[in-house]
Amino acid sequence: MNFWEGFHSFGVKLLKLIYANFLWLFFSMIGLVVFGLFPATIALFTVIRQMLLDIEKPIAETFWTTYKKEWLKGNGYAGIVYGILLILAVDFYAIYTFDYLQPLLIPTFIIAFIILGTLFFFFPVYVHFELKFFAMIKQAFLFTLTSPLVVLLNAFFLFCMYGVFNLMPGAIPLFAGSVMSFFIMKFSLRAFKKVEQKKLLEAVST
Repeated sequence: MNFWEGFHSFGVKLLKLIYANFLWLFFSMIGLVVFGLFPATIALFTVIRQMLLDIEKPIAETFWTTYKKEWLKGNGYAGIVYGILLILAVDFYAIYTFDYLQPLLIPTFIIAFIILGTLFFFFPVYVHFELKFFAMIKQAFLFTLTSPLVVLLNAFFLFCMYGVFNLMPGAIPLFAGSVMSFFIMKFSLRAFKKVEQKKLLEAVST
């Protein structure tokens, strides 16, 4: 691939990311954010996965079809996640408010890391594998334990993106969701591939 072919490929991907981000924002707002965020994010990760795996399907059609299909289930998962994050926020507030709870700070950070990692892997696992709820949560949890570097890379990248958006808030409607999901999905697919290769080697060696 020469320079111009690479530049054209980059430009096409960039336009697709901008388009996917507008769809994500639009469908999130259709559900008043609270009820639209999870179905729209599932649809966004579905589109991003197709991009990374070079699956040629219409973005808008894929997004809308996935959004409709996953709306009810996605909001059920959203309620669980919102509840867990609320409990975690209350725990941190209590620890920083009451001195006698300070010994619980490190264990709470460890739990928060595991929850954050499981959440990072949740959407990639959701759109890449066909699993039932508890199997999906278990798989996301196991990937968190076996691929902590991926969790740290995702957290570092999100921190960097937060800094960029603080400096250039005008980029938020263009890239906020799509770029972050692009890298989370990219890192996750690498983790999935390593596990699949390991299973293949184990199967061959037995």
